[in-house]
Amino acid sequence: MKNSANKIIMFAAAVVFLLTLVFSWTHTDNDIIPFMNQVFPEAQSFQKIASSPVIYEGQTKGQNGREEKIGYVVIEQAVAYGGPIKMVTGINLQGKIVGTVIAVHKDTPSFIDNILDQKYLERFIGKDITDPLSINKDIDRISGATFSTRGIAKAVSRGSHAVARSEFGLNVKDEVEPFKFGSKEIAVIALVILIVIGVAFKQKKLRRLALLGSLVIIGFQYNTPISLANIAGLLMGNFPSIRENLVWYILLIGIPVITFIIGKNIYCFWFCPFGALQEITAKVGGGKFKCCNKAIEAKAAKLRYILIYLALIGAFLTKSPSFAGYEPFATLFGRQGFGIQWLILPVVIFSSFFISRFWCRFFCPGLILNEIILRPRRYIMGILEKGIPEKVKLKKVQRIKGVEEIKARSANELNNIEVKQ
Repeated sequence: MKNSANKIIMFAAAVVFLLTLVFSWTHTDNDIIPFMNQVFPEAQSFQKIASSPVIYEGQTKGQNGREEKIGYVVIEQAVAYGGPIKMVTGINLQGKIVGTVIAVHKDTPSFIDNILDQKYLERFIGKDITDPLSINKDIDRISGATFSTRGIAKAVSRGSHAVARSEFGLNVKDEVEPFKFGSKEIAVIALVILIVIGVAFKQKKLRRLALLGSLVIIGFQYNTPISLANIAGLLMGNFPSIRENLVWYILLIGIPVITFIIGKNIYCFWFCPFGALQEITAKVGGGKFKCCNKAIEAKAAKLRYILIYLALIGAFLTKSPSFAGYEPFATLFGRQGFGIQWLILPVVIFSSFFISRFWCRFFCPGLILNEIILRPRRYIMGILEKGIPEKVKLKKVQRIKGVEEIKARSANELNNIEVKQ
């Protein structure tokens, strides 16, 4: 009876999960007319004149009572690290940008708040629609929100260039993204190679070196650990440009593939910067505290399943991958976060002094995600082992038997005992 109830609950949970995921793919965003009024308040009405990208003609009534064109509004989006950012841009008849506003975004709220606080969007005003609007060339980026600022600039650039081509008849080409491969990408690839070597040859010393390197490079230097928000974005189909975000693909695609091939959870125990920090704090504080009842501890560890499920459902319903990022990674490594994250972080760090890998054992979705990767591998390996032909097995048995007879004969010969075949 209990097993049947559990199966029904699991089935219902799976159905809800799939329905909310489909909702995130199909649900359309709210009306953007209010945003159009923000970037072009002089316009009294808007007439749609193009669909790819969406372009509106801003109009106002002239002295003769007729509608007169006073500019354009273009809606375009680009993919940043956390997901798509949709920008609404106002352009006057002189080909100058007069306003920009974020209509919809799926990025981390603290990053967007930082962008707005530093008045980043105002830097586009007065720019010509033919300008490339490249980060660090035409527009300065915001420290701590590089991917978000780049996504905004790309969306504004694409939209204004489209207006330049279609409405002004200018021959403007979108800037080709250079393939970004620098110190960050080299360091991450070097860490992955180090980990593969360490796992293959069972070198525990390399594990400590890899964790320390990850804490410094993946954590504090670049703040790019794998988060549940990344997984949510992946499920929702948000793929950043590989030319600018190679590390994203190494961590989100490469690491799971290596995990599947090797058959070991390499990220959590070799690569995770937050796991590395917890191991250091456990060394300092002892980290030997254990619950008096193992059954209670096992049930408490199942809290991770509930957290990951609710976080993903919330991300799908809000169409915001960042909703699922409840881990305190960004708060620690990026020194950014919202409300409750600043309360969670000190509690987790303090507890990790006394409980080994406290966050990993009770809250982190990493172990669950890796189990999802490794379970089908074990299933496939089991099928392959069972599918070995009987003749091959028989040959193995005969070979082993022959070896045992040779060993037995050698041993008996040493004792001057004749062994008959």
